[in-house]
Amino acid sequence: MLTEQIEPIIIEVLTETVSPYLIYLFGSTVAGHIHQDSDIDIAFLSDQKQLDHYERFMVAQELASRLHRDVDLVDLKQASTVFQAQVVSNGKVIYCTNEQKKAEYEWRALKMYAKLNEERAEILRNINESGSVYEK
Repeated sequence: MLTEQIEPIIIEVLTETVSPYLIYLFGSTVAGHIHQDSDIDIAFLSDQKQLDHYERFMVAQELASRLHRDVDLVDLKQASTVFQAQVVSNGKVIYCTNEQKKAEYEWRALKMYAKLNEERAEILRNINESGSVYEK
């Protein structure tokens, strides 16, 4: 299936189950490296409902059944700072109900990532200088 074919299915399933205000596709689907065994990477943000791991797994299984591919479904509220920044930087928005909230989320995700890089810069410099992760 092409991305134009999968997007409406993803939007339909997620709007019915999690009421997201923002959905991204990311990974090989967006990068153009999709092949027969590729999964579909999907990330979402919702103010309405937060899924536990089992509920998210079940929604991913429903999507996989409808899309005929494995699905990796990520709630961005539960994702790491680095992961959020990667999705924002490299993902494709396929659904958005609130441009202001999207802009605020993306700004916050990238700001937190920049701050993380600043905080760990000295640690990485020390590792490079000493050649070890552990203090000698």
